[in-house]
Amino acid sequence: MLVWKEIEYSQLSEAAKQSLVLEVNLLRELRHDNIVRYYDRVVDKTRSTLYIVMEYCDGGDLASYIKKMKASQYVIITICVEVINSILG
Repeated sequence: MLVWKEIEYSQLSEAAKQSLVLEVNLLRELRHDNIVRYYDRVVDKTRSTLYIVMEYCDGGDLASYIKKMKASQYVIITICVEVINSILG
């Protein structure tokens, strides 16, 4: 199942737009079981909206999980280390 992340970019600063481009480029290159898979991106210039098409993750995103669990700093650091280890292989 696929979903899209919808990002309205007209109000973003140039630095934020550059970060968005970097995020899409990074997602396009990453292939790992613990990282949500990127499929495509669609730019709707008439609405100034970017859609990032990716696999559905029923657990939600990492930020939502951390907020929901009211995770301690230790737990957040542990999660970040696991993500980095997953990327580095």
